Amino acid sequence: MKRAGDIERLVEQAIARDVRAFVALTRRFQNLVHSTAMTVLGDMQAAEDAAQETMLAAWTGLPGLADPAAFPGWLHAIARRQALRQRRGRGLATVALD
Repeated sequence: MKRAGDIERLVEQAIARDVRAFVALTRRFQNLVHSTAMTVLGDMQAAEDAAQETMLAAWTGLPGLADPAAFPGWLHAIARRQALRQRRGRGLATVALD
């Protein structure tokens, strides 16, 4: 298990656009992200899609993260938001009335 200081160091490196550090963070938090998406969506494939979108959004938004120690909660919030967005996008099935 990684110590909090190790996570913070990886986050700081990833903020500086170190791809290897971000890959390490992705591996470390993939279960958190996937389980969050799975809880919201209830579908394995949809959860995998939401997890990928979460990591892309995290990479894009990482320079705006002010506190590296907040990374786990910040990432969890992104995962939940992505899953909810995907769930809303599914919409309701429609059936022709004729």
